[in-house]
Amino acid sequence: MKRFCQWNVIRSLLMASVIGLVLIGANAQAQTGSAANTVSVNGTISSITGSDITVTSNSGPVVVKFAGDTIIRGEVPVKFSDITAGMYVGATAEKQPDGTFRASRLHIFSEDQRGTGEGHRPLTSAQQSGSTMTNANVETVEDVAVQDVKGRMLTLKYKGGEIKVLVPADTPVVNRVVGDRRLLTPGSTVSASGPRAEDGSIVALQITVRAPAK
Repeated sequence: MKRFCQWNVIRSLLMASVIGLVLIGANAQAQTGSAANTVSVNGTISSITGSDITVTSNSGPVVVKFAGDTIIRGEVPVKFSDITAGMYVGATAEKQPDGTFRASRLHIFSEDQRGTGEGHRPLTSAQQSGSTMTNANVETVEDVAVQDVKGRMLTLKYKGGEIKVLVPADTPVVNRVVGDRRLLTPGSTVSASGPRAEDGSIVALQITVRAPAK
């Protein structure tokens, strides 16, 4: 009888362990699937209907829906001199013959976005062929003049490497700040990202309203 009770206890523990492993595996699979389902869209807001916005991208219109925790950010132009070491930035730039890069646009991430998309990669946009995007920490800032172009030379460090980027004085520099839905108006240029719903729309985790180009 004693052995029978011991066996029941052991069997219960084994069954609990198996169930636990199954739940952990299912949860990991769900998390992986969710991450893999995240997509982004860039374009112009063509219409706003209730809690949905329609963004017209290069590939056509996409409906973007709000989630309960959708974060909306705006871009505020800042002074060229506001670039300092320690900031986390995104630099759109082209490689120069000497191995450095020349920025055509620089955005400063809000602190809650530090680490977003960290790294150095080519841009695939047809309008920006040959350009790169680098999301990285500003290690050093140096005022320089390169071939009569005055600017600031930034050392951008990311996991796995670093580059030097010249930011000319006339380069658009913007700071990303948290905002609300009042930033979203027809004609605004935005980028939105989140999981794709079954109906093809995007349930936005975040939406960034781009500052108008100079």
